[in-house]
Amino acid sequence: MKSVKLIIKQKIYFAIVLIASAVIISACNKDETKDVDPVNESLASNVEGTFTGTLKNTNTNQSRPATLTVTVLNDSVVTMHCIADNFDSSTTVRLYQNYDSIMVCYTGQNFYNQYGHNLNNNDFCNSMPNGWSNDWCNNNNNCWGGEDHWNAWTNHLNTQHNENDPHFGGFNTESMSCYYSFLVNNINTNHSELFEGTKNQ
Repeated sequence: MKSVKLIIKQKIYFAIVLIASAVIISACNKDETKDVDPVNESLASNVEGTFTGTLKNTNTNQSRPATLTVTVLNDSVVTMHCIADNFDSSTTVRLYQNYDSIMVCYTGQNFYNQYGHNLNNNDFCNSMPNGWSNDWCNNNNNCWGGEDHWNAWTNHLNTQHNENDPHFGGFNTESMSCYYSFLVNNINTNHSELFEGTKNQ
């Protein structure tokens, strides 16, 4: 009888140890996910939604209320549609992680029209782990931006652009804000309409 009771106690003890181990492992896995940078999961999901703010005409310096709607096309490409009084414009942009910011740049034919060449294969949207080395950039003399070649935005500037190429805006993921300059080119005027606003909760 004593040996049977001992075996039952041992089985119960073993079962408790297994359950406790499973709980501890599960808790550790949950803690690890807290450290994941949400910007790395999906750049587009961080900026998707509606932003409310103002649109300023750079010719007249006049501002009026405006709404910017960001629609996801894939993990790193979105369409930005801005509406204000006498203004309705959309543009498609690619997103680039840059610390607490997400910067934007043209894609496809719009990129070619603005900069005179196409994007190449050295482009990436998510930043690599600290210490990662961009060999293409390190082995070319036309790179600029210091030691920060692992940062997606710096890499984009180095590998896709000339140093003085203009860019038109981005998002701040901490303040959930956006600024973007829409270029207006028509027969009567060439100017920019600058949107600044914050994401609706």
